[in-house]
Amino acid sequence: MAAEETAVDRAAKWAASGVSILNGVFGDYLHKHQNGLAIDMAFFHRDQSLPLDRAALLAAYPDSDGRLCIFLHGLCCNEHSWLFGPADQQGDARDGDVSYGLLLHAELGYTPLFLRYNTGRPIAESGAHFADLLDALTAAFPVPVKEIVLIGHSMGGLVIRSACELAAQRLAEKTGRGAWLDLVTKAIYIGTPHEGADLEKFAHATASVLAAVPNQVTRLIGDVLNLRSVGIKDLRHGHAPGAEADKAGRRESAPPTPIKQPDRIAHYLVAGTLNEDPQHVVSQLFGDGLVRVPGGTAQESGLPDDHIKVFPGVHHMALAHDHDVYLQLKKWISV
Repeated sequence: MAAEETAVDRAAKWAASGVSILNGVFGDYLHKHQNGLAIDMAFFHRDQSLPLDRAALLAAYPDSDGRLCIFLHGLCCNEHSWLFGPADQQGDARDGDVSYGLLLHAELGYTPLFLRYNTGRPIAESGAHFADLLDALTAAFPVPVKEIVLIGHSMGGLVIRSACELAAQRLAEKTGRGAWLDLVTKAIYIGTPHEGADLEKFAHATASVLAAVPNQVTRLIGDVLNLRSVGIKDLRHGHAPGAEADKAGRRESAPPTPIKQPDRIAHYLVAGTLNEDPQHVVSQLFGDGLVRVPGGTAQESGLPDDHIKVFPGVHHMALAHDHDVYLQLKKWISV
């Protein structure tokens, strides 16, 4: 019976992963046309959407002390991307799944919450929705929320930035929303393309070249390439663009802005490299395979050296479930 349940659970996770990939590539289209496969942003607990009311939250987190650690996944992923594989656990195995969140709960007492969202939608829209959810979460949580730590992998880090900037604006305008921002003590960005994702820059450049070639076939290929979601296109500049879509349906935006660091929030960067040598040409050119090692953004933001950690030989997706990365997160959060 246990084996059958395990097989069913595994199949359900594969199905959820397929839907998440579909949302990453075409999520804006699915949302616009109210397709049933479009993911509605929500916190997930044990593979189920978690209602933001006191009874549901108390049932899910009966022993919470009000210190929350909230995880946001990256493009084409969901909360399962935080799970360690058997080879990654290195003695950290517990009954059931293992993730940064569950380890932080076991070892530091933080209550982990995992967000699932449509990564194909514009990052600014996801940030606004996330900000609204945090308003609802802090209002409904069964005990007073003392602290919030935000951890984002890849695009998830950009959603965090967008939500925090919006909350700061709402607080300044005294709208009655955004009070959760005063509870945030730390924001940790794991493999986040603050300077833009090279792969999306390449896709944009390729589509532009193909569109300029006076040939119907190449233009058709360029048009197909441009069908990728707005969420993916937003990754080109590494932040939520404020410009509206132009007549052709493409979005443009200004150069990336540095990470804002209010005195009340400590920001941290985690990066990986494909090669064991961070100075190797492969590491310098390709970073973790999708995102380069932080450079100018970190310097411009004024982050201290001990707020930036590079993990040689750890690729982009592995950054979300790596033993050494967890130890670094634990160290930062313990401060």
